[in-house]
Amino acid sequence: MKEITLDGKPFTYDRHEYLIEPYQDDHPFQVEMKAAQLGLTTRAMLRALYKCRYGGFRGALYLFPSRTDALDFSKSRISNLIDENPDTIGRWLKDTDSAGLKKVWNSFLYIRGMHSKVGLKSIPVDFIVFDELDEAPQNAVDMAMERMGHSEFRLVLQLSNPTLPDYGIDKAFQETDQRYWLLKCEKCGEYTCLEDTFPDCLITVKNRVIRACQKCHAELNPSVGQWVAKKSRIIEKRGYHYSQLFSHFIRPADVLHQFRTTKNLADFYNLKIGNPYVEATNRLSVQDVLSLCSNKGIASEDMGPCYMGVDQGKQIHVVIGKRHPHRSGEIVHLGVYLEWEELDSLMRNFNIARCVVDALPETRNARAFANRHRGRVFLNYYNEHQKGAYKWDEEQLIASCNRTESLDASHREILDQDIVLPKECEIVQEFAEHLHNVAKRLEEDEETGSKRYVYVRLGADHFRHALNYETMARQFGAGSLFGDCDLT
Repeated sequence: MKEITLDGKPFTYDRHEYLIEPYQDDHPFQVEMKAAQLGLTTRAMLRALYKCRYGGFRGALYLFPSRTDALDFSKSRISNLIDENPDTIGRWLKDTDSAGLKKVWNSFLYIRGMHSKVGLKSIPVDFIVFDELDEAPQNAVDMAMERMGHSEFRLVLQLSNPTLPDYGIDKAFQETDQRYWLLKCEKCGEYTCLEDTFPDCLITVKNRVIRACQKCHAELNPSVGQWVAKKSRIIEKRGYHYSQLFSHFIRPADVLHQFRTTKNLADFYNLKIGNPYVEATNRLSVQDVLSLCSNKGIASEDMGPCYMGVDQGKQIHVVIGKRHPHRSGEIVHLGVYLEWEELDSLMRNFNIARCVVDALPETRNARAFANRHRGRVFLNYYNEHQKGAYKWDEEQLIASCNRTESLDASHREILDQDIVLPKECEIVQEFAEHLHNVAKRLEEDEETGSKRYVYVRLGADHFRHALNYETMARQFGAGSLFGDCDLT
């Protein structure tokens, strides 16, 4: 890499010593969870070009979240690299007039946005780079991986700033050997992981903030370190974690000041430390949920009136609750069923006044169930453009709501301890885990710049949506054609 020029300067590892091992690493599946501005996109770009030239590949696919990101990358980073290195990289490329396609020797480099399904079809490749994985739709990731269905190489590089725990790049990183850059103290020989010891790793000595050894508190040199795997037994996937804490170009005093003054801890941890982060109020913990357990077991019947929420998939998840004299509600039954006909007995045994059912993906069965209990069962469709109260179409038996607003309502009931749950047992534990597997994050529309909160799935979440539908049914007012009445 010494012959490469980057941004008008010869490529060098000086003050970037943490990059030496990653540049030499040829592991076929690599994951990089990173803070901002640490040179990882440059490494990914150079690796893609090098593999196209010398790897014997049919092609490489470099993916960004959007087409705009892809074109900007091609026109600025790739084109600039070619212009600065006409006698090396420039000689590899032919027919470089297309921003989304570069012919590199006898191979092709495809630069695409992941939101465009068309751009991912019919491209046989041997190497895929997923840049900013956390912004990518999961179906696009799956579709892209299919492009290597007949590859004998199957190289993958995933890199991104993290956002939420257990999501995107953090979830991918957890499946690797998890390598961290540990700084070696030149005084006592102890190794320190700055990410694990932050903010205690930054201390003030003689009016200057330094990176400090966890043992003797001597100043650490970011150039003197070693990559160490936390899960060395995992060999199938290689993971690297990058933080601005060990960047020579970021003053420790600035990091510490921002940590103490920021009003946006999520961005701080994501972009400075390189760690995922979610506000406690935006993700329910399992313990938050289990703390609401009473001493009552799972009921098999109740005089009601009760309210039922149903989430459908391979299995049918059911939450049944009723109003409570001192809180918003009490959950009396949780169940997982295989057949829609099993829900008919629940309607009778719990005197269900109103039930909200997930309308998708199997609308036919949901509609048949609603018709068997006409006036009490409504098919729900989430509508991101709807604002305010839930809407009920008594004729079509359809309910609709804003997804984020409705999830906010049921989330708030748990957070405010306004719900009573059955006593802790296996299915209540599963219920708690499903609620924990959803978190709220802020998203920005790249076209308009508008921002909105959305709930993101981090794992199995069927009971979370079943609870949401139960909450919709229970919060229904008395102004309906049917209202709350004994319908047994």
